[in-house]
Amino acid sequence: MGKGAGTGAHSHDDEYPDDNWNLYQHVERAEVLNAAAGSDATKVLRPFVRRLETEGSLVSDGDEELLVKLTFLSPVSLRRLMVIGSGDPDTHPARVKVYVGKEDLSFQSLEDTRPNFETALPLNQPGEAFVHVHPPGAFTNVTSLAFFFPANHGNGDETSLQYLGLQGDHSHDKREAVDATYELVCQHSSVDVAAETWGAMGL
Repeated sequence: MGKGAGTGAHSHDDEYPDDNWNLYQHVERAEVLNAAAGSDATKVLRPFVRRLETEGSLVSDGDEELLVKLTFLSPVSLRRLMVIGSGDPDTHPARVKVYVGKEDLSFQSLEDTRPNFETALPLNQPGEAFVHVHPPGAFTNVTSLAFFFPANHGNGDETSLQYLGLQGDHSHDKREAVDATYELVCQHSSVDVAAETWGAMGL
C-alpha cells in the first residue's frame, strides 16, 4: 500500500453548466493511494451525465483498500455523495469512511484517525443511489476530504471505483483551515435512491 497518484485543479465546466452543484469543479488536488500504476484520481471526478463511463476507473493494487484524498480551491459544503464501482460487481466498494481536514492521511495513520462519517454502500451500477453525509455541520466549509474504501462486495483483493460524485455547494472565499471536532456517525440508513438526476434536485 501507499502507492499514490495526484494531479491538479478543475475549473468551472462551461460544457456542463447544469453541474454547478457538482464539487469536482472545485478540486485543486486529487490523490489516490494503493491504486494500480498510472492511476489518475481526477478521472473518477466528472460530470453527473458521464457517471457511467468506465475509462479511468481506479483499481486497488495488492489488496482491497483504496484511499482517495481531495483538496479544494475554496471551502465547500458536501451534502450527498455517489459511489459507483466498475466492472465485476464483486469488486465494487461496499463501505466508505469519510474524513474532513486530514490532508496528510495515510494507511499508517488510518487506524488512529476517527472518520467523520461511515456507511455501507449498495451496489450502484445504474448510478441512481446517493448517500447523505451526517452530521451536515461536519461537512460545511471544508477544504479537504478523504474517502477510504476498506472493502468490496465480493470480499476479494480488488476494489474498483468508477465514479465519485460530490453534491454540495462552494464558497469563493480563500481556502482556510477549519478547526472543529465532530462525532462519528455511522448512518446505515443514509442511502437513498434518486428518483431524478441530481441536477434536478435541490440541496
